[in-house]
Amino acid sequence: MNTSVFKGSATAIITPMNMDGSISYKKMEELLEYQISHHTNAIVVAGTTGESACLSDEEHLRLIQFTCRIVNGRIPVIAGAGSNNTSHAQLLCKNAQNEELLEIPNVTAVKEASGNFSQLAKITSRYRDRLDIYCGNDDQAVSALALGAKGVISVLSNICPDAVSELCCAYFNGDVTKSEQIQLHYEALLESLTSDINPVPVKTAMNMMGLSVGPCRLPLCPMDDFAAQQLKNCLKLYHLLSE
Repeated sequence: MNTSVFKGSATAIITPMNMDGSISYKKMEELLEYQISHHTNAIVVAGTTGESACLSDEEHLRLIQFTCRIVNGRIPVIAGAGSNNTSHAQLLCKNAQNEELLEIPNVTAVKEASGNFSQLAKITSRYRDRLDIYCGNDDQAVSALALGAKGVISVLSNICPDAVSELCCAYFNGDVTKSEQIQLHYEALLESLTSDINPVPVKTAMNMMGLSVGPCRLPLCPMDDFAAQQLKNCLKLYHLLSE
């Protein structure tokens, strides 16, 4: 099998916006440097957490190019390539009926975010010699690693990159207890970060933390006042607010 794209923690990075709704490339550079300096093993750009559905094709491609230029080979960059276009999705489905994905040479990994551990076990059992598996749910990271995942594609690591990296490192170094402790420690925060449509909560949290990543684009809406206050209270519990 080919060498894994990455092993450990990959940040599904948000796309920072200016107040007028344009992409803030200056802030994006800051976030990328922050991630690299805090031990993130890879960057997933222009994915769901990056509001890919709200980006134009031109913005999507420019954001990927910009990210690759700033990262400059220091860690892997994984470019989001999903689509909400119905006709395109229909075409993909028709093609999927006529071929096995694993027969395509450049399909080397899968992001498993179904939450179905039986499915994860089947994939690992049948295809681990040809296919790397990455966990797509922060709250299931340790269990996924135990079933053969090579790492986690994380939303939490937007705000706690060191913690997610440490969780993966501890597991791969044989300290499963430490890995479990890290995941369980962040359980309440993970719940808060999934209290609304992704990436609304994590972007709200980053703004509360003073990172000034801007708003989400429509049709994504701000959190209601009660939910936002609950998120703020949670961030305080984890000492993530300077106030």
